[in-house]
Amino acid sequence: MKIRVLAIGPYDIEKVVMEVAEEYPELHLIYLTYLYENEVIKIVKEYEEAYEIILFAGSLPYHIVNRHLKINKPMFYIPFEGTALYRVLFKLTVDPKFNLQYQSLKMSIDNLQKYEVEESLSELEIKVHKTYYYDDQDKYDLENMVRFHYELWKNEQIQVAITCVGSVYEKLVKLGVPALRIIPTRSTIRNRLQLILATARSLREQESQIAIGIIDLEHIFKQDHLTDYQLERRLLALKHIFVDYGEKSQSIIKWTDRRELKFITTRGALKLGQKDSTENKLLNDIFQQTDMRANMGIGIGKTANEAELHAREALKKAKKTNTNYYIYDENGEIYGPTRGTSPISYSLRNDNKQLLDLAEKANVSVSTINRLLSFFDVHGKTTVNANELASGLGITLRSARRLLNKLEQAELAAVTGQEQPAHRGRPRQIYSLNFDSWLIKDVN
Repeated sequence: MKIRVLAIGPYDIEKVVMEVAEEYPELHLIYLTYLYENEVIKIVKEYEEAYEIILFAGSLPYHIVNRHLKINKPMFYIPFEGTALYRVLFKLTVDPKFNLQYQSLKMSIDNLQKYEVEESLSELEIKVHKTYYYDDQDKYDLENMVRFHYELWKNEQIQVAITCVGSVYEKLVKLGVPALRIIPTRSTIRNRLQLILATARSLREQESQIAIGIIDLEHIFKQDHLTDYQLERRLLALKHIFVDYGEKSQSIIKWTDRRELKFITTRGALKLGQKDSTENKLLNDIFQQTDMRANMGIGIGKTANEAELHAREALKKAKKTNTNYYIYDENGEIYGPTRGTSPISYSLRNDNKQLLDLAEKANVSVSTINRLLSFFDVHGKTTVNANELASGLGITLRSARRLLNKLEQAELAAVTGQEQPAHRGRPRQIYSLNFDSWLIKDVN
C-alpha cells in the first residue's frame, strides 16, 4: 500500500514537485494549490484526514497551519535555502542593470536566516551595501511582508526585493517593485521526500506493533442480589458488545473467564487517548448494560508478552485511579485517564537533567512532572485548582491538594486567586505554575 502524502503549495512549484515525486513509487502524492497562503488552513481541514503525511512548499504555510491547527500527524516543509538562494543571487550578478561588478547591492529579503544569506553572498563574492531582513516572522502577515519590501523600495533604500512567498512576489511586481522569487531546487525537494519516506516507513512499522487490552469484569459479576438468570443475561449482553467491538476494531477476542476479557489488535487500530475512541464506546456500552464501570488497561509492545505485561500495568493504574482506561506503550509512554476530561500523555522515563532537577526540587517523581506538563499543554491552561487537577490527572482530590502544596513549598506554584464553586462551599484556591521560569533560570 502506497504512502499517502498531501502536498500543499503555490501553483508555480507544482510541476517540479510532482516531477521529483515520480522518482519515489512508494509515495502517492497529490499537490493542491492556493493563491494566498492563508488559504492553507481551509485546505488542510478539508483533506488532511485522508493522508498520512502533509508536505508544504515553503515554511510560511507550514507555520500558519502549525499556529492555528492541531494536526496529529507528521508535517514537513520544503525549505528555501542553499542552491535555491544561489540561483536568485546568480541572476543578480548577470543582470546588467545592477552592475554588481562595480557597485554594491542594496536589497531586502524575507523568510530566510541572516547567516544563510550572508554565507551565500560571501561565497559568491557579491558586495552588499545594505541588506534588510524581514524580522517579524512570528506574525506571518502577508500584507506586512509586502509593505516591508514596498516601503524600502519607495524610500530608495533598496534596489531589489527577494521573497520566498509567491503571493508577496506577485503583489510586489504589480506595485512596480523589482522583485525576485526564491523557489526550491530539485535536490532540496528530493531530500525532503526521502525524509518523508523514512518517516512513513518507521510509522507503519510502529502501527503494526501488537496491542493487548485487558478489561476487569470481576466486580460486575460479584453482586449477591443477582439471580443466576440475571447473571446469564448480563453475560450474553456483554458477549454481544465484545463481538461488535472485535468486528469494528479487527481484534481477536479472548474471554478467559468471568473475571476479565482480553483482546488482541495492533497499535494502528487504536486511537491513542482520544475521547471518541472505539475503546471508550466499548466501556460506555458495558456501563449501559450493567450500570457499573469497567476498568481497562491496554499495553503495546514488540512481542505479545511485552504487550500483555504493559496491559497489566495499565490496568493496575486504571483500577487504582478508578478511571476508564490507560494505555502503556513500549517506550514507557502513558496515555490517560480518559473519563470526563481530555486525555493526557506522559512518559514514565526521562533522562532530561532539567526535569530530573525539577522533580528533585519538588520532591515528586519525574513521571508526575511529565504528567503536569502534559496536562497544561493539552488543556492550554496557565492556572488550575485542585478539583481540575484531580480530574485531569485521574487522582483523588486529596492527592491533588497535596501535590499543589508540595509545588507551592518548592516555589514552583503560587496561589494567584480564588473562585466560588457553583454550589455552596469554601472558595477554591487557584494556582499558577512557574515551571518554565525556573527551567529558564536554571539553564542560564
